[in-house]
Amino acid sequence: MQSFEFDKSLMQKHFNSPKFLDTKQFPKAKFKGNIIDLGNIHFDKDGTYSANVQGDMTLHGETKNIKEKISVTVKGGEVNVKSKFNLTLADYKIAFENGKPSTNIAKTVEVSIDVFY
Repeated sequence: MQSFEFDKSLMQKHFNSPKFLDTKQFPKAKFKGNIIDLGNIHFDKDGTYSANVQGDMTLHGETKNIKEKISVTVKGGEVNVKSKFNLTLADYKIAFENGKPSTNIAKTVEVSIDVFY
């Protein structure tokens, strides 16, 4: 997570700081889960399929079970999985309680996933 780059150096400093993501102590975010309706996807036939994934999201040392929609595209034997969903930072004990950062940082963040197999 320390490799994320920001246009403004102060944003990057806050992002990595112990008061926010503390990327030295928690260098990675991790999702471990399964496609729960795998039977809806025809891996032997080109097309785009909707499905759901459920599993554990770990961020900032906190793990929460999440369920999100995904889009699976099969083309020429290759598989692409995409999803966009929101995470509430307070669920992962990430929050600025007061001061200027508390009014400038979103309470939720959009996560985008784009995976190729």
